[in-house]
Amino acid sequence: MAKLRVGFHSPYFGSTLGGGERYLCVTACTVRDRFPDAAVEIVSPVLADRALNERRLGVDLSGIELVATNRRVTPAHRFLNSVAALRPLRNRVLAQQAARFTDRYDVFLPMAYAIRVPPRRGPGAILCQFPYQDPGPELEGYQLVVCYSEYVRRWVGAYWDRDAAVVNPPVEVPGAEPDWDRKDRVILSVGRFFRGGHSKRQDLLVRAFRDLAGAGLEGWELHLAGSVHRPAGHAGFYEEVAAAARGLPIFLHPDAPADELEGLFARASIYWHAAGFGDASDPASAEHFGMTTVEAMARGAVPVVYGRGGQLEVVRDGAEGFLWTDTEQLARRTRQLATDGELRSRMGRAARSASLRFGRPRFEAEMARVLEPVLERAAREADHVPLPRPSGGTSP
Repeated sequence: MAKLRVGFHSPYFGSTLGGGERYLCVTACTVRDRFPDAAVEIVSPVLADRALNERRLGVDLSGIELVATNRRVTPAHRFLNSVAALRPLRNRVLAQQAARFTDRYDVFLPMAYAIRVPPRRGPGAILCQFPYQDPGPELEGYQLVVCYSEYVRRWVGAYWDRDAAVVNPPVEVPGAEPDWDRKDRVILSVGRFFRGGHSKRQDLLVRAFRDLAGAGLEGWELHLAGSVHRPAGHAGFYEEVAAAARGLPIFLHPDAPADELEGLFARASIYWHAAGFGDASDPASAEHFGMTTVEAMARGAVPVVYGRGGQLEVVRDGAEGFLWTDTEQLARRTRQLATDGELRSRMGRAARSASLRFGRPRFEAEMARVLEPVLERAAREADHVPLPRPSGGTSP
């Protein structure tokens, strides 16, 4: 009897490397591993580079087929992507292209963020990074919404009038304790370099560090790492950040591979994050969860992060890190940690302990449990043999 056909879709996969893409890939791997009678594919507008995604996202995509809705990227595609006024048209085109693929799968699981999910007649679940406003009837075909955090769940309710299951993103938490002797006078921030919207605000962090250095903070370095997003209005943002950092102990690590990031996390004593600052009117601009914050905490860095969105579910202010709401607070809390080694050590260990609740085994067990009813319904409707219970691991 044929295997159950499971299709994942993201309009950004193949062109973007970030937390959403990692969430998508680890979910696909979870279905592949825990439901062995399922055949899994990931659909995207352009064919994704398997080796690049595996290397940069820390996943093993073996046994998962990568499929593209476009055979090649044409000048017309590039034009649609480069003109902001044409972005709504591009988004509709991407959704329509994906819709033509949905019928080839028994179960369809699209990611939702800004671009509408394709309509669906059969069983399916939406993996929601953040809900778009004013949804249409396309949501009616999906039995389940899965989201990153209680923060996103709240906006799913507000925008879509739907409840959602919360499965926090998978974080690679090392089993071994950090090498505390390697900790240096390093402040780290990790995130894609891009402008507007959900920007990680590296421009703000450079200015904040310049002010701290000017006020007498000595011996510390700021390191900014992440992939560089160049399409459309994002072109030149990385170069602007680099220009603003000249003459200061600020080091940029564009498109840093996993081993370089591990080295930075190992050295970092403080972790900065500023996504959402300056745009309180847009709930989507805040961090939806805070994957890199947890990664830093797992390696003993003390988070000093903008206190909005999903970060409130990751960091308890004053316990394993600090939350800030303005740049004066960011500077004050950073100086406090920079000048008090005992405080850094105590909070670094607390951060490491708090991070353990977000490990990948927990994610896989929880995601398998949440998706099981949808997969079982698809198996019945497609007249496949019943799926076995999810294999491997239990919730901690």
